Amino acid sequence: MTGPSRALTSIQLDRAAGVLVASAAGDALGAAYEFGPRCAAGDVEMGRGALTGRAAGSWTDDTDLSVCVAQAAAAGLPLDARAGLDAVAGDLLRWYGSGPPDVGNQTRGVLSAARAPADVPAAALDYRRAHPHAAGNGSLMRTGPVALAHLGDDEALATAARAVSSLTHPHPLAGDACVLWCAAIDRAVRSGTLEGPRAGIPLLPPDRQAYWADVIDAAERVPVDELRDNGFVVTALQAAWRSIVATATGAGNGAGNGAGNGAGNGPAHLESALRAAVAIGGDTDTVAAIAGALLGARYGASAVPFAWRYRLGGWPEGLGHGDLVRLGVLAARGGVPDGIGWPLAADLLPHYLDSWHPTGEIVELDGHPGVRWGDMAGLARVDAGSFVSLCRIGRDQRRGPTHHEVWLMDGPDNADTAFSLADTADAVEALARRHGSVFVHCVRAESRTPSVAAAWLVRHRGMGLDQAWVAVRVAMPAARPHRALRAALEELARLPVGRES
Repeated sequence: MTGPSRALTSIQLDRAAGVLVASAAGDALGAAYEFGPRCAAGDVEMGRGALTGRAAGSWTDDTDLSVCVAQAAAAGLPLDARAGLDAVAGDLLRWYGSGPPDVGNQTRGVLSAARAPADVPAAALDYRRAHPHAAGNGSLMRTGPVALAHLGDDEALATAARAVSSLTHPHPLAGDACVLWCAAIDRAVRSGTLEGPRAGIPLLPPDRQAYWADVIDAAERVPVDELRDNGFVVTALQAAWRSIVATATGAGNGAGNGAGNGAGNGPAHLESALRAAVAIGGDTDTVAAIAGALLGARYGASAVPFAWRYRLGGWPEGLGHGDLVRLGVLAARGGVPDGIGWPLAADLLPHYLDSWHPTGEIVELDGHPGVRWGDMAGLARVDAGSFVSLCRIGRDQRRGPTHHEVWLMDGPDNADTAFSLADTADAVEALARRHGSVFVHCVRAESRTPSVAAAWLVRHRGMGLDQAWVAVRVAMPAARPHRALRAALEELARLPVGRES
């Protein structure tokens, strides 16, 4: 079943994908610190899961459960209707049946009592009757995809947020928190603002609006130690929002005002806020996952550093960064792919051959072996240890687990072009060192590919930009980078070389 395709810009789609990607990155980042000793935000790095024992970059149940919601949304199922809710419930049961290593107590209590999707809501109500005050953070951590399924429709968004929460967490406070966070995500994706959870207060029952207004105000001023006990949904929302407003440029003493006005500093804000979320302590992966959903909605999947996103993986087995992008884009588009079939098409090469006529040429820059550059036609036949695609590719065109996709538009439609070029150049260097060789391509190797090549030479081979362009044009004489990419390259000198995490 598919819904109507929604007209979204490339930047809005990047933000939609960011809801899942940045949430997963926060989840994986926090997994190493879950319920452990406090640490400084600057010391937070990807590490092995403290409770799961899984490798660094592996997400936890937070993202697993978000995927359950996202898969229904990506199929075009409305999450405010029974078909969508049954699909989510079915995936929740399949996930629980896979034997995950770490499951929240309330989620476990509900899913262990259900045998079929139709049983899940009743099991949740039974759990609440037995535990009337239970209002854990387990539905808030997975609510991001709900916003994507109902962008621009506050009524449906609020209904769906509460309904999806109630599958396992029917307490009104849990439902309220999901409504508030979904409204914040909706505004961030559509408008590029960080209004935050205050945007959703009018969508709550009138008798609870003042309560939540006070909760959000308190989040911005109470001592951080008071936010450490964040298994409770209200405190989890407060901790996530605090990490965002406290790290936003211009936050100062009036942190909420700064963030509410859309303050921040792009990818650097996303990274610092996720580290701050983990540094609060307590249920670190969940708080960072909640914060990540909103930060990704504001800054996009392209703002998540390659050093984090290349490691991401989890349930279902084999799912990774590119799959989260696919789910986020489809959820935001009502389950409908774009005009060439992306991101559902198996193979996009026939389209590119017919429309753009890539030649398949593969080159190396003089004196810099191991890093190969080319176009879409070269992808199928090149031999390399790793791959970087700078354009849309089909699902069957991925060359295995060392193939990474980059959100980089050939023009001005990037959230932060300079960061994307710098981060991709750093990715090329890291992959070449890790796997011995890397192949980088776009459609025709005329704009994006030479731009990334120039960025790589500047950042990792010590060249000035003019010298880099000379080297690139010798190897790729057809290079004609878009003026937006050329302008972004001028900004690269200001950006520090990325570190692996």
